[in-house]
Order: sequence, then C-alpha cells, then structure tokens
Amino acid sequence: MNKKPQGGFVLIELVTTLILIGVIGAFAGLFLFTGVNGFMASKRNSETALSAQIALDRISAELRRISSLPAAPVANTSITYLSKDLPGTRKIRYDSGAKIIYFSRDGAENPLLDKVATFSLAWDSANMDNAGGDEISAINIGFTIADVGTQFNARIHPRFFIPKP
Repeated sequence: MNKKPQGGFVLIELVTTLILIGVIGAFAGLFLFTGVNGFMASKRNSETALSAQIALDRISAELRRISSLPAAPVANTSITYLSKDLPGTRKIRYDSGAKIIYFSRDGAENPLLDKVATFSLAWDSANMDNAGGDEISAINIGFTIADVGTQFNARIHPRFFIPKP
C-alpha cells in the first residue's frame, strides 16, 4: 500500500500568509485613518462655520435696530450703541490679542466668537433725510476664523436715522 504523505503548511507558506495579512491590514488602517481624519476635519470646519454664522446673525440683529451712538466707534475694532428695542448700552468689540469678538450690555462683557483671525468694522454714510447732515446708511462687518479661513461678511442697514459719528 502506497501512502501519500499528508500535506500541511510549510513554514514559508505561513510566513507569506502573515506578510500578506500585514500588508492588507496596513492599507486598511491607512484607509480608515485617512477617512476618519477627513471626517473630523470636515466636522470641525462645519461647526466653526456654523458658530461664525450664528455670531454674524446676532451682530446683524443687534445693529439693525440701532438708535444712537453714545460714543464714537473705535476705528475698525468696536462700536458702542443704544438699541431701539433692547435695554442698556450695548457694545461689540474685537480683541486682537485674544482673537475674540465680545458682546457687552451695560459693561458686562461676554465672548461671542473666538479664534477670529481678522476683523473689520466700517460704515457708509449718506444724506438720507435731506436735512443737511450725513447719516449712517450701512454698517459693514467682516471677520475670518483661523481654522476655516473663510471670510464672513454682513452689510447691515440700520432701520433708523443715526447721525454719522
């Protein structure tokens, strides 16, 4: 009777299998790492952009109902104002050192948005009531968030005549 030797794994076959599994695992890990990193970056950018848009909407709502400027705006960094509907002296201020936009009412300052890389505040004026002096026709606010890099802008038209500072 002729017995054939039983076949089994040879050491070289076992090592080759382990190497192939390692290579496939490395590529799968790299694929997963890249996908998770892309997802996390997209999520972070989306949350930052949403926070910036909410802050811009709040600033727009505040400045739309402005009734007067008790103090002259500090060029390009802050504006102090009174609102027609909301109580107290209100202020929007950018701190370039801390990179934060602050909102305050009667001196109580609260951060509105952080990680602000650039900030601009300007106003346009025109003789809107034909009474001899210029009034603020629009307030332009813009800022860039450090993580996103997108410029967020708003052009706000006050609903009431405010003399140009």
